[in-house]
Amino acid sequence: MNGGPIKRRIFMRQHRWTHARLSDYLDGELSHRDEERVEQHTRICPECSRLLATLRGTLRELMGLHDEPLPSVADGVIERLRRSW
Repeated sequence: MNGGPIKRRIFMRQHRWTHARLSDYLDGELSHRDEERVEQHTRICPECSRLLATLRGTLRELMGLHDEPLPSVADGVIERLRRSW
């Protein structure tokens, strides 16, 4: 990051602030102003942009999980053994 120590300090303060609020951002729990602040920072910060993408992907995968757990491999083996006896 170029621009001198003051710009670096401002960036790092914004980075820490954003990093701490990414989950709240995804949950829609930030004010409009704070949402814009997160969006502005993630446009210029590759690290926060990657983290946000990772969190979004994780949430998408979690939402795709089945409500009822799938049978485990062990359950299937036990059931086949019972049927074979």
